[in-house]
Amino acid sequence: MQELSDEAALALAKQGDQEAFGLLYLRYVARIYNYVYYRTGNQYDAEDLTARVFFRAMKHIPNYMDRGLP
Repeated sequence: MQELSDEAALALAKQGDQEAFGLLYLRYVARIYNYVYYRTGNQYDAEDLTARVFFRAMKHIPNYMDRGLP
C-alpha cells in the first residue's frame, strides 16, 4: 500500500479503509508535529495537538472535499 499516491490513499480512507488512513498518518505525522511544536514550543502540547488533528481528520474524512490546496 506504500506505493499509493496521497489522492488514492485519501479516496480509500474516505471509504473507510483504515490502512489507507494509516498510510496518510505515517506520511504526515512528522510534518504536523513539527509545525505544532514550532507554534507551541512545548513537546507535550505538540504531541497532544498532533493526536487531536489526526483524530479529527479520521472522524471527518468522509466529508473531505478537495479544494486544490495543499
